[in-house]
Amino acid sequence: MSEKARVLITVKAAPEPSTTYLETVCVAGIRLDVDPPQWIRLYPVPYRLLEGPNKFTKFDVVELDINPAPHDPRAESRRPVVTTIAPQRKPWSIPARGALLEPMVQTMCALRAGVEANINGPSLGLVRPLKVRGLIITKHEGWTEKQSTAMRNFLSQPDLLAGPVTIAALEPPRFEVRYHYWCEEPGCRGHKQRILDWELVAFERRLKGKSDDDAKEAITTRFYEMICAPTKRPHFFVGNFAKGPQRKSFSVLGMYYPDVNTDYGSTLF
Repeated sequence: MSEKARVLITVKAAPEPSTTYLETVCVAGIRLDVDPPQWIRLYPVPYRLLEGPNKFTKFDVVELDINPAPHDPRAESRRPVVTTIAPQRKPWSIPARGALLEPMVQTMCALRAGVEANINGPSLGLVRPLKVRGLIITKHEGWTEKQSTAMRNFLSQPDLLAGPVTIAALEPPRFEVRYHYWCEEPGCRGHKQRILDWELVAFERRLKGKSDDDAKEAITTRFYEMICAPTKRPHFFVGNFAKGPQRKSFSVLGMYYPDVNTDYGSTLF
């Protein structure tokens, strides 16, 4: 039986073709209707197929029905009833976000150690890097043949919600981009984690007419020089994968970067 949840959305990962669904987006956030607040993963969300009233953006608060996630033993994972998603249209202020998020910061090394000790350990977290060395940018190899076939098959069928499919085939991103950073754990040897945030893919597409070198420069300016500027306090929303050895591999699912002088206060509203 479904239960109601109220969630502050912190992560909207880039969509990828799925062999089970047309395409999937991993959405994550903090569940506000429980005490203390808890991380939650909502999967799958066919975001491009959502009707207008169901669409949401990062840092929206949404109410929805959720069910246990079949075949995913990670404690944070739930299957959303996508037709029940109801975004609240009054966004939280930056201080209100910080008052909730700052107490949830942990180190990447601790998260990784937790999964090493228990494969079903915490799989979502917020990490504040001690130092960000920069970005590692490489060419994306494109969708696998399995992904491409699945996408072609689904585009010829009714979508997951209702009516005919009216969206274009999903294009692969141009680059794979990774942060190279050290977390706040004493003795951290560094982390190199791919950025899976939808914001990065959308930014890459706006650079379509630029050369590779110019596009890489623009990505570096936006996702390193701006987010990790001395006037900012960068944090990374991180998460791992559901299956096999990849469970021990975490990626950067989104970024949070308030000004260094932000006064969070104590109120959440």
